Amino acid sequence: MLKKLILVIMASVLFITGCQSIKGVDLNQMILNNSKVKSAESKTTVSLQLTVNKRKAKDKEFLKVVDLLNNAKLEVQTKLQNSSTASLSGNIVLQQGKIPFRMYMDKKKVVLLLDNASKPIVMKVDNSGAQDKWLQDLQTKLLSPIVKNLPNPKQISVKSATEKVHGETVKGYKVNATVNFSELPNLFIALLDNLAKDQKSLEELAAAVNELNKMTGDNSKVTAQELQEGLKQFRTEFTAGILPEMKNSGMLTKNNYLKTSILVDKKFYERKSSSTFNMTGIKDESGLTGIRIKVVNETWKINKKVTATKIRYGKYLSENASEAQFLNTLDKRRSVLYSVMTSFMYKQSAPVKGSQVKVTNNKRKADTVLVKGIKKGDVIKLYTASKGGKLLTGKQAAGTSTTLSVKQLGKKSGKVYVSIIRNGKAESARTAVKYKAEK
Repeated sequence: MLKKLILVIMASVLFITGCQSIKGVDLNQMILNNSKVKSAESKTTVSLQLTVNKRKAKDKEFLKVVDLLNNAKLEVQTKLQNSSTASLSGNIVLQQGKIPFRMYMDKKKVVLLLDNASKPIVMKVDNSGAQDKWLQDLQTKLLSPIVKNLPNPKQISVKSATEKVHGETVKGYKVNATVNFSELPNLFIALLDNLAKDQKSLEELAAAVNELNKMTGDNSKVTAQELQEGLKQFRTEFTAGILPEMKNSGMLTKNNYLKTSILVDKKFYERKSSSTFNMTGIKDESGLTGIRIKVVNETWKINKKVTATKIRYGKYLSENASEAQFLNTLDKRRSVLYSVMTSFMYKQSAPVKGSQVKVTNNKRKADTVLVKGIKKGDVIKLYTASKGGKLLTGKQAAGTSTTLSVKQLGKKSGKVYVSIIRNGKAESARTAVKYKAEK
């Protein structure tokens, strides 16, 4: 199933736009320009929705992963200073809450700070600017002969447009395209046929592959004729073996699609986009039946001066640090990442009983939550909901009871949800505790 899924996803992304110009707008240049961006800032949001048939899912750990990732969101802002220097910052948003992150990379190191840990993770890298430039040039050389042979999907249009991008008015073109999975086989076969007939593209592709082989220490060479024969052979294998299997999977339907809307400026740089990938009817033993991914992006300061944001630190963890060492850098009273990681590593703590908790809803002063019958070192956390919701506060007990203070639970009666992290165990389920209205 995974092989088929990867093929479909790759093909969908590949065929967003095609080789022929539409209304004089060269769509190829937009694709190639993405490989020529040397510096830029961007903001991206990725949303994920999963559907699963729990009755068919035999792997309970897989279900835990699905529950964790379902309705997850990635929010990230990127500052690309040059080909080897960049920074990222944002949040991974789960039902359990937000996990903030920051990352900085340059020629010598990658620094990663997760969920406001007390120490970042530092990974040493061996990189050079010359190699980065070579890789970027090679990417263009590999893409160019393929891109110009891409066929257009049936549903694609281009029109003039003016929109705001990060507060800037951008004039250009709006490209709208929909690729239904039912048309993927014909598009993919057309690409293979176009490439096999284009001698110049085959020669360019062979030269790029040989350059890549040489840089990686492989002295073997491929000729344009060998590539042509390979494409023909793969076409036969695809139509005879892979395609029937994909058709039997039920994925090649109009219900499965990639829909995208892209704003390109007058220089054919992508400035704004919104894309939705939808796949239903997945037949798999895992129980996974559907995937929906939405990606929204804005890009500005293309090939202008951009300064990546460094992460200041003293002590740090190496990339070889153990899970326990990393967990010790997280604040278990507030860290969502701590709760997520330990939920896969340890058994769940037994929840507190409602009789152990006393809530006092005060008027004109902070409200208090007293939790009794616990042990020193236990961590108590208060939430606004049984799942997800907002973390109100957390506290590590110094004895057999502890009192947490909340500025305002609510003027009227309601509920607060209490969890506990016992030593050596994962966070418990949340216990709902009622409180009365303010007096």
